[in-house]
Amino acid sequence: MKKVIFTIALALSTVVASAFTAQNDGVITVKTNKAGRALVEKWVEAYKAVRPDVQIQIVSGKAKDADITLTNVQTEGTDVTFVGRYALLPVTSASNPLMEDIERKTWSAKDLKRLFFVDEEFDDDEIDGFKSKKEKLADKLTVFTGSHSTSWTPALAAYFGHTKDDVKGNKVAGDDYYLLNAIEEEPASVTFSSLTFLYDLTSRSIRKNFSVLPLNVKKEQGEALNNLDATLNILEHHHIDAIPVEHIGFTYANLDTDIDQFLEWVLSDGQQYNHEQGFLQLEERDVKQQIKLLAKK
Repeated sequence: MKKVIFTIALALSTVVASAFTAQNDGVITVKTNKAGRALVEKWVEAYKAVRPDVQIQIVSGKAKDADITLTNVQTEGTDVTFVGRYALLPVTSASNPLMEDIERKTWSAKDLKRLFFVDEEFDDDEIDGFKSKKEKLADKLTVFTGSHSTSWTPALAAYFGHTKDDVKGNKVAGDDYYLLNAIEEEPASVTFSSLTFLYDLTSRSIRKNFSVLPLNVKKEQGEALNNLDATLNILEHHHIDAIPVEHIGFTYANLDTDIDQFLEWVLSDGQQYNHEQGFLQLEERDVKQQIKLLAKK
């Protein structure tokens, strides 16, 4: 009888130990889009220095399953922990043949809304004779926006009070990085780009083939847009209504100890690497809130 009880107890302990190992095996798989990959790689590299016992593997964006996914799009049925912010700037080709006209005036949030989105309140044919010079110029510019499932287009549309179906112009397949390729190939065009794609992360300057539309902002704010670090500083301390700023976060279906500790580290020590890769840090109050939310999960 004692032998039977011992055998059952041993079997149960083996099952429990196996389950624990499966959930806490020290390996975290991470999926990310192109925009966030360099930042994730930096976080992983730095985290390994303090937690060499935890293995973190970055998997292909085409992989079906991963423990956590860095994205600007929250998938229904998953939790999210916000770990940074990204900004979008309206940009055109530096060789745009309409550049002289573009730079004659500054562009406000209202101008950008009219440039990028269809507004059902207006019928262009009916009001064509009443359009301003800037509105007529906007009609000459081709608009490019993203169509990929991880595109920032829905967030851009929501920021300006629209849906992605209201966006004008041409949809570009694949990662939003290819939007810059599109305006290079068709210079008389515009798009919105994230800072991490638009700026050279080494020189911290705007990539030479592109130009930010002159915005209706204070002089010092407009000048700041020529440098990545100055841009990040301005956007972290001031709201500029012509520049959308949105969150990125890790989504996940299950949260074990290793993942929880990694996310807490990203929220605290990991924030120092956001600027390096063209992302804004979270506000301090948001960091505290995200850590509290993690503690409840």
